[in-house]
This record gives sequence, C-alpha cells and structure tokens, in this order.
Amino acid sequence: MDKDSLSKLDDILIHSSVSSTNDELWQRLAKGKSTPAVCLSESQTAGRGRRGDLWHSPPAGNLYLSLFWPFPAEMAKNGLSIAIGISLINTLKSEGINGLQLKWPNDVLHKRHKLAGILVESRFGKKQNTVVGIGLNFKLPTNTQSQINQKTTSLQQLCTDVPCRNQLAGKIIQNMIKTIELFQHRGLSDFIPLWPQYDALDNQTVTLISESSKFTALACGINEQGELRYMRNNKIETLSNSHVSIRFTS
Repeated sequence: MDKDSLSKLDDILIHSSVSSTNDELWQRLAKGKSTPAVCLSESQTAGRGRRGDLWHSPPAGNLYLSLFWPFPAEMAKNGLSIAIGISLINTLKSEGINGLQLKWPNDVLHKRHKLAGILVESRFGKKQNTVVGIGLNFKLPTNTQSQINQKTTSLQQLCTDVPCRNQLAGKIIQNMIKTIELFQHRGLSDFIPLWPQYDALDNQTVTLISESSKFTALACGINEQGELRYMRNNKIETLSNSHVSIRFTS
C-alpha cells in the first residue's frame, strides 16, 4: 500500500479469527470511532455474503478484509459494489489473473466459478457510514468446496504462481480507497462505460428468485444507477433489490 493510501486510514486491525471483518468495523463505530479503517482476518466464524448467506471462511490462507468509510449523509451510494468489483478485477489483472467477470451486483467469477464476493453495508447517522467487505479465495480445501452450493474457484486453481497474499491485500486496499474517493466525487459515471467488458450476465438468460416469485428473463446490462436491466415479456425492467438471487438458466 502506498503512503498516500496509508495516511487516509486511522486503523488497520489484523486478527487471527473474528465473527466477520465487517462486524469488527461496526463494533469499532459503536465505540465512537467513525474514521476510515481496515480490518483483516485469517478466518471468520460467521462470515456472510449478500442476503445474509454464509460465506465459508476457513483458516486456509484466503483473504478476508473490510474497509470502513464515512460518506456524506446525503450522497446516493447506488452501485458501489460495481465500482469496487471493477477495481478488484483490475487489481487481480495487474497480477496476471485474466478472464474475470462480474456477476451483478457483487460476485467475481472465472468461467462462472466464484472467486470473490463483495458485501456493501451502510448505516445512517451524521454520516452515511459504509463497510465494504471482500472475500477472496486463495485456496479452498476440498471439504470446504463441497459445502458451498455453487461452483467456486481459487487463485491456486487459476495461477501457476499465486501472488503474495500480504502484497495483494495492500494493493486491493489501496485501489479500494482510490475507487471510493472517485465514486464519492463522480458516482458511477466513470464505471458505467466499462461495465460491458466485465458483465458476466450480458445477454444471458437468467432466473431471478425472491421470497415471493421466480421467473426467467434476459439480462440487458445496467442503467446509470447501477440497477440490473432485464427483458421480460418483451418489456425492459430494472432490479435494484440485491436480496433477489440470480442464477444462470443454462
């Protein structure tokens, strides 16, 4: 991490095991600390993904990190996971890891196998306090992969030479901070033109599943707010609710 990025963080918390790195930063806020900070851990006992799903977090040398950032209270924060996802893919690409795509709104995939996930959480007060969590698979034990109900992959499976975890973590955090600062000033405007080259769902038939419905549609990119566009019954509709599960139909 460069000195400029380091100077913007008040705390770097490093643990061997926590419930979740996001939760550690929320607990820090509860103690009155509302300045930018990072938390990293070797393992998580209650790691979670979107919709509260369990994120399997064994102590196997994976990367579990979260960044706390106080946004202005009035700022629209739609699409932050998209900006962070593009930043993460570009960071990994600089390490020679190619062929990665984003599955709206927050999964990094390689050939439809999940490599990383992003979890953005916000709480409102005087500021719009936000925690961005990233889970990145460096290596996944076979018994862990068998517990996960979707196809997964890891850097160990994609790379001949797996990057140094500490150095890669520093680069990811540095680029997260730069991305958040750009997003804070310009929203999604710099990221929307980039989306088509990262979009894993582009022109794919997908199944959208919520608690009350399940239907198939054709994915059609995103709009300026970062919402998913899809065609159903010859009509374009949008999805902003990240609690809806999206599955490839074929």
